Formats: sequence, structure tokens, C-alpha cells
Amino acid sequence: MSKRSLPLWMRDAELSPAPGSKKRVLSESTINETVATAVILPAKDAQLELTEQKQQPDQEDTPRRRLRSNFKIADEIPKREPTVQLNIEDVPFIDYRGKIRYYTDMRDMAFACDQLVQWVEKRCAIEHPVVPIAFDLEWPFSFQTGPGRTALMQLCLETDVCYLFQLSCVKKLPAAVLQLLTHPRVQLHGVNVKNDFRKLARDFPEANADALIERCVDLGGWYNRIHGSCGVWSMERLVLQVCRLRVDKNKKVRMSKWHVLPLSDDQKMYAAVDVYIGQEIYLRLKDKERQLELEQQELNLALNPPQTE
Repeated sequence: MSKRSLPLWMRDAELSPAPGSKKRVLSESTINETVATAVILPAKDAQLELTEQKQQPDQEDTPRRRLRSNFKIADEIPKREPTVQLNIEDVPFIDYRGKIRYYTDMRDMAFACDQLVQWVEKRCAIEHPVVPIAFDLEWPFSFQTGPGRTALMQLCLETDVCYLFQLSCVKKLPAAVLQLLTHPRVQLHGVNVKNDFRKLARDFPEANADALIERCVDLGGWYNRIHGSCGVWSMERLVLQVCRLRVDKNKKVRMSKWHVLPLSDDQKMYAAVDVYIGQEIYLRLKDKERQLELEQQELNLALNPPQTE
């Protein structure tokens, strides 16, 4: 067996003893006994640990139960449609080539709305119980004075014609306009359209904002309900998501003086495009809703086939 050397602290203590103390010399047998004890003690501790583990019940081998939730996703909840990721520069702008009918006189507005009411009532109530109309407003805005009075109202019943009513020329809404907006078969819609109704009621007290909001459809909220998504949609994002098109939101036109006559061709086109594309979105969402209803009916028939006697 090879000789063991003393640790440094023992050597220092042996070489330089404290003053007044006797020099202590450790024999080789004492050193061997100390080292052996230090080696044996950890082995005994490990053996005791092993014995205690054997005496305790084996908890690791016991199969653990996984907590399972009782929540189940309903079949009628649609799958979330992923947001379109497109290069905005590659997306074409909206190209509207329909008619734009622009009215500045109160009598002309009343006559046009009366004609539209008759058109709504002539529609077959069975095939078209609800007649959707895209709705939007424009008003001037100043960073010094804030938003001005409502200047223009846009309507779209069919995608080939848009109606523009210059409300800055009238002090009160014509009765025929209110009759059209509150018709029981008419369903006004738009993006964040509820704020437009509140704005209209503030500027024209004869308009009832609560009655209009109760029967309107917000296109962004409707899209979320159909596709199982969430969030607040702007017109630009919703057009990109649904129609794969881009809205030309020219700041020069958008922040222009909508109350000053005559409106330019760019202003008229900008106003018409807003309600035209709104009507397009409504029709596409309606088709998507019908498609989901048919798929749900087919699924119900497959799960619960009719019993034949």
C-alpha cells in the first residue's frame, strides 16, 4: 500500500506550531485510520438512504392520473380562418365602374328615397325578407375645431349603383330619407356603423340612433361570428381579408372639405367605393353563412340519420 502524504494544513501546523504549545506529530497509523473513516462514512450514509427508500412505498412507480377537463368544443363553433398574409403592393385597388347618383337638393333627395322605398317593397318578401343597404357618412375634420357636421350620406342597394346625398345642403333630414332608413325590411350595415348612426343623430335630432343601431349589422362583428375570430376590423383590413382588394384611402381626399360644393370626381368616387365594397362584403359573408349552415345540416344528418320503419 502506497504511503499517504499529509494535508497542507497538517504540514503547516507541524512545521510552525503555535507559541507555547507542544509539537504534535501524527503517526502514519493515525492518518490511515482518519482517511478510512472518511471513506467509510459516506458509504454507510448511502446504504442508510437506500434502506429508507426501500421501506417507503414506491411512489414513483404509482401511475399518475391526468386531470381531464369536461369542457367540449361545440360542433357549431366554426374553425378560425387564418388572417390573409399578402404583400400589400401586389394587391389591386378596388375598381368600381357602376353608376354614381349624386343629389344636392332636398326635393331630389326625397324623390330618390321614395323611389328606393318602392323598390324595397316590390321585392319578394319570401325570397328577400331582408333588403341589405350599405351605409356610410362623410364629414369634414379639422385638427383645430375637430369633426364638423355630417356633410354626405352614402347608400348602396345594388352593386352597380351608389347614392350620394349632400346633407350639408339641408337643415333637416327629409321624411322619405328617414322612411327608407327605418323601413322594417331594410337592414343597414357597414364597418363600425354604429358610430355613424350616433354621429347622424347628433347632427340631425330627428334620426333615432338607438332604433337604427338595434337593426343594423356591423360587418366586422359578423365576420368574427362566422369565422370564429376576434378583434376590431377596419374597412381596409376587412376588404383585404374578404375580397383580396385594397382600398385607396387617399389622405388628401379623405380629409377634404366634404361640405364645400361642388364635390370633385375623386370625392364622389371615394364615397361611392366605401358603400359599394361594403355591399360586396355583406353578400360574400351571407354566402359564407349559408354554406356553413348547409354543412352543419349535412353533419347533423350524418350523425343522426332519419330512422326508417
